[in-house]
Amino acid sequence: MKAFVVLNPVAGQHDPDVTKASLSKAETEGRWQYGLYETTGEDDLQKVVRKALEKNEYDMVVAGGGDGTVSGVADGLGDTGVPLGVLPLGTVNAFATECGIPNSIDRALEVLLGDHQIRAVDAILSDGRFHLLHWSFGLISASIADVNRSEKNKFGWFAYLMAGIRKLAGIEPVWATFDIDGQYHKFKAIEVILLNSDQLGVVDEHLGVDIEIDDGVLDLYAIRSRTLWDLLHILGYRLTGKLKQAPHMRYWPVKEFVRIVTDPPKTTQADGDIVGETPVTLKVAKGAINVISKK
Repeated sequence: MKAFVVLNPVAGQHDPDVTKASLSKAETEGRWQYGLYETTGEDDLQKVVRKALEKNEYDMVVAGGGDGTVSGVADGLGDTGVPLGVLPLGTVNAFATECGIPNSIDRALEVLLGDHQIRAVDAILSDGRFHLLHWSFGLISASIADVNRSEKNKFGWFAYLMAGIRKLAGIEPVWATFDIDGQYHKFKAIEVILLNSDQLGVVDEHLGVDIEIDDGVLDLYAIRSRTLWDLLHILGYRLTGKLKQAPHMRYWPVKEFVRIVTDPPKTTQADGDIVGETPVTLKVAKGAINVISKK
């Protein structure tokens, strides 16, 4: 078995030397051969992965890092058919949790190199880029932009929660127009989030609603609430399994695409990284990524 491994040496709190020792041990045991690429923080992982695939035939491409690294590697694999393997080394590792990948690197390697299944999962496609978990603008993107690497490493997901509380008072709702599969809607919101999974990734929690990563549908939520009390009210609906009926919020399923326009333009994030501004068109990339997951 031949693999291309993309390793983020500063992801989470893992020791990159220990991680590389585990990779090397598996090769010494004759379980695989691999090429290693270590990220610098300035990489375009789509280009890195596609260049590697042009030069070599790999049985899999492995992302060692957090959700940002995993999403970047998946971006290079979209519609190629080459399987994505995950070594969860980040702060939260939402996508690994979604696919049943153990948090221990040695146990995760056992999944990759042992008995596993290949699962075709959906992705969010925008401007030729594939995103695995979620896309949004508003409070989440403002919180992500406000958290630096040292805070993330020190406090984990709690750093995003603190940033969100800091930012909440300054977030103003904006009018957003949605073209959802040819149907138009308008709503004034402080947060608009398109979900492919109910594993949020920003915090160590999931929404607990009926969202599947391989159902061919994306789930769009728009939230109008401006106060912490309003958000706690929505949380109450989530805890009772009635999130879609919560006040100050709208929900729409997206089967093919959604076009979002805001006034004024808003900064957007996808899978924990700032990616651009509205307006934007987001498409449902059905079964675009093959993922190695636990049987």
